[in-house]
Amino acid sequence: MAPSLSVPELVDRWVAAGIITGEQAQRINADLATVPAVAVPAVPAPAGPAVSRSGASLVAEALGYLGGVIVLVGVGLVLGLTWLNLTAEVRVGLAGAVAVAFGVAGWLIPVGRLGASGARLRGVLWLVTSVAVFACIALAGDQLMHLHDARIALQAGVGAAVVSAVLWWLHRHVLQQLAVVASLLVTAAAAAGMASDDFMAPSLAVWGVGVIWYLLSLPGIVPPRGGGVLGALSAVGGGISMLGDSWGPLLALGTVVALVVAGVLRRELGVLGVASIGTLIVLPITTDHYFPGALPAALALVLGGLALVAVAVYTARRRPAPRT
Repeated sequence: MAPSLSVPELVDRWVAAGIITGEQAQRINADLATVPAVAVPAVPAPAGPAVSRSGASLVAEALGYLGGVIVLVGVGLVLGLTWLNLTAEVRVGLAGAVAVAFGVAGWLIPVGRLGASGARLRGVLWLVTSVAVFACIALAGDQLMHLHDARIALQAGVGAAVVSAVLWWLHRHVLQQLAVVASLLVTAAAAAGMASDDFMAPSLAVWGVGVIWYLLSLPGIVPPRGGGVLGALSAVGGGISMLGDSWGPLLALGTVVALVVAGVLRRELGVLGVASIGTLIVLPITTDHYFPGALPAALALVLGGLALVAVAVYTARRRPAPRT
């Protein structure tokens, strides 16, 4: 009797055949993980070539990562030995060459044939492309145009954001979304630093980008899974960097509380995890800032935390068991 394929294996087969994209496959698998186990009719497995194709895709992915790492290490060693002897034009050109090489390599990956592994490999290669573009523009601003630090960061951030956005449009992968968000964070921080003398302005700009990105994930303007987590990380990071200001702890605490509520209501485990870690960092500092040395405040935190744990246990025990 021929072996049967599980639903995840079928999803990988559809990606390999070009029926669905890698991101759609990830969303389907994530949704399947939330569905109680049910009986699925057996689907005859194809002959040996499908298995060998899956193995080949994993080998190609592993070789791509290994080759990319070797290239980066080699470039780093070469630059470390020759950097002082290189002209500014050569330094900029080398960074640009790395960007082009990894960009072309990512484009040549046959994602339709390799499926999810091919999508991951292209995502990694194009993430390196975005980093190399940022480095190339930053080097040009520093060594060719002799700009000051904030303008270098602004110029490189804008350039990397544009390139990353194009790559994300071509390949809807979370790593390309990460490159876009990171570039926007650098751009916003640099622009805020140039526009205001307030040393907290860049942190507030980072916080604002994170909040906006998370809000865009709610209606699905950006993919909710990756967009929500990246927005939450940016907002929490911006809030944490403002803890030294007079009103910073209050903003940071409000941010993590809002994310906890949103994560629970929307059942976003990733966002809830980010908010939990942020709470662990923000809450003690905020408590000490507004209630220094106050024992009742510390005891209130302990009781509040225990109450949340009790609610979590109660909710978990009330949830019906999966059907078998």
